[in-house]
Amino acid sequence: MTGEQVRKRRRGVQLEAEIREAVFAELAEAGYRGLSMQGVARRAGTGKAPLYRRWPDKQQMLIDVLADQPPGREEEQVDTGELRTDLIAILAQMSRAMAEPVGRSLYALIVEMVLQRDRHPQAAEAVIESLLEPRLDAISASLRRAARRGEIRPGAVTSLLAQTGPALVIHQQLHYGSPPSHAEITEIVDRVLLPALGAAAPA
Repeated sequence: MTGEQVRKRRRGVQLEAEIREAVFAELAEAGYRGLSMQGVARRAGTGKAPLYRRWPDKQQMLIDVLADQPPGREEEQVDTGELRTDLIAILAQMSRAMAEPVGRSLYALIVEMVLQRDRHPQAAEAVIESLLEPRLDAISASLRRAARRGEIRPGAVTSLLAQTGPALVIHQQLHYGSPPSHAEITEIVDRVLLPALGAAAPA
């Protein structure tokens, strides 16, 4: 098989998929600071030219990859019919994602990007939107359903309370180096979220 045939086989969608996989692999291994066009090209088995034809720099490359292939995009939508079990399930999904190598790197990237927001404003927004917004949307939807069922008062459905659970999960990861266990997630829900929402927690 000639080199030209190999290049043809790896053009287009297949090459883009391999590049995007390489971006996540490089992030998991080196973090954002260590992410480079050269490293991604080497891991994807291509040259730097195909990358630079698509993106001017690594920041734009990351933004596009996160938009096209956000972590956790295949997660099932949670609607158990009860607020407590919804919250536990959503935070457990987040915890499982953070246990993966790419997840650990990406959630650490949230803090890095927030601290360097002035230097990387577009990347910071992309990371936050890709990783946090879907979870916040899922929690907000669960809170609205709970309010309609009468489990909580409508006034409890606020963005601040929706952010509290994910913030505690990320804090656990960054402070202890591992995401919370199922027992710890249950404690977050029962001892923090449900009381703050005015909902009854298990005895």
